[in-house]
Amino acid sequence: MTNPARSRALDLLKIAMAIAVVGIHANPVAPLGRTAILLTGDGLFRIAVPVFLVINGYFFAQLAEGAPMRAWLKRLGFLYVAWMVLYLPVSWRSFEAQPLTGILRDAVLGYWHLWYLSGTFLAGALVILMRGWGTRALVLVMLTSFGCGLAITWAVSWGGIEGKIWYHRNGLFLCLPFFLAGLLIRRHDLAARFSLPALGLMAGLGVVAVLAESLLLSALAPHGVAHDNLLSLALAAPALVMLALRLPLGSAGRELGQYANGIYFTHVAPCALLFRYFREDLSRPVIFALTLGIALVMTWGLIRSGLARRLL
Repeated sequence: MTNPARSRALDLLKIAMAIAVVGIHANPVAPLGRTAILLTGDGLFRIAVPVFLVINGYFFAQLAEGAPMRAWLKRLGFLYVAWMVLYLPVSWRSFEAQPLTGILRDAVLGYWHLWYLSGTFLAGALVILMRGWGTRALVLVMLTSFGCGLAITWAVSWGGIEGKIWYHRNGLFLCLPFFLAGLLIRRHDLAARFSLPALGLMAGLGVVAVLAESLLLSALAPHGVAHDNLLSLALAAPALVMLALRLPLGSAGRELGQYANGIYFTHVAPCALLFRYFREDLSRPVIFALTLGIALVMTWGLIRSGLARRLL
């Protein structure tokens, strides 16, 4: 999760995606109706996590070339445990209201947005086991895991099985394929193989496809759709990352990336508390703005205190 030669464009993309995650959880346009939600919180904003995963896989490829893997896994494990503990003052109600099986599941998979850490840990561990594999084998694994996630999503949406979101939104069926996509982009320098206009076109088509798929599946699926696993994300997320890699914005220090990580990790605390205690008093746009503003202040505090190096 670190990079010695940071890209300013990539860090700016991460900040945009972190704000999109805030939009998923505190969608400011939700009062405008279902179509607005499908285009934003269940559409455009869903690109965020796959983009993060592609970026993680891209920089993980550097580690896979020879650096020790145990330190990377230890770092992810520490982040997961640390944030799960830090969120206990907010999450305890969720744990208290569940049976033992639910408590154990959330302890393993993660509270709310922290599933991303446990999922990335699993994806990274699997990639470590496959690091000596050739590209064809990795592509086959990537397509198979991505296809399984789609199949489970569609089976639930069309009533084929009774499922929960963690059946497909997990380290195996969501994190692994995008993590591998990032690794393969780095391994074969795929961003350099396309012109900047071509990457812009691919990213634009991917974004439009995400919006179209969100609307289409909502109209067709009788049991609704979990928008974490969308077919169009397979184009949108890698294309956006490759576009950012090619943009000539120069290098940056750690702080931009830390703000992106900080917004992601801290925003659920103010978001959950604002909805819990002020849902009737504050509008969605106000809750979104307060959530983002508080997350920025909390991140600033972590950076200035020196804790960002441990927690972000």
